Amino acid sequence: MINIARNRNNPVSLSTKEIQSYIQDAILHLEDPDNNPKPEKPVSYRSSDLLSAFDRDFYSKCYLTEAKFINSWIMDIEHFEPQCERPDRIYDWNNLFPAEHYTNMLKPRRTPSGGYLNPCDPNDDVETEIVYTLSSRGYDPNFEAKNPNNIKAVNTSALLMRLHNGHNDDTKKGTEELRHGIHKKYIDILNKIIVWQSLPNDSQDKVQAKRELKDLLSRKASFTMLIRSMPAVRQLPSDFFD
Repeated sequence: MINIARNRNNPVSLSTKEIQSYIQDAILHLEDPDNNPKPEKPVSYRSSDLLSAFDRDFYSKCYLTEAKFINSWIMDIEHFEPQCERPDRIYDWNNLFPAEHYTNMLKPRRTPSGGYLNPCDPNDDVETEIVYTLSSRGYDPNFEAKNPNNIKAVNTSALLMRLHNGHNDDTKKGTEELRHGIHKKYIDILNKIIVWQSLPNDSQDKVQAKRELKDLLSRKASFTMLIRSMPAVRQLPSDFFD
């Protein structure tokens, strides 16, 4: 996961009178369910301007696994606070996140006690509060809370372990493609570092190799935090990173 600077302006489709009326009715239902029936959702929140906003703010990546796609249209729209817990936030721009479909299906429907780190919350630094590692061959993505007393970080690390590695035989198979993609990028990065190191300083090829590495290591690229955890990557000069 990477920290995200979400645009503060709601997509227009989330600001209609119908939706605002639903939100008010949902709040009344939460406050007094006996006297206020649960309202029906008026429209789908899956709209072009919302998905375009995901492309802009989340770089067309699943916010949980950092798998990257051509655009956000192929992904699910995930509610950080689940619909069953917070129906009043179903259309809340700050509660909507892009997630790869299988990843979204694996995420538990209920939020654990203490909650998760929110990559859009400046008080939750998902890049430093979680320790990301790969094996020496680029397999077995692992996630640990830097501070075991940070319940949000502990919960988020456990969630990322589940989403990347599965939790039973079926989900281990279902997440295999994700791990394979991470491994492929691991090998690609190692090879490109070797090429960059072997080229003469100030040569055109060296400049080109550096640019390609910077693109692959960018926050906009896939699997940023896992790839940046590689020892060979951590030895690169600071100007390789955005």
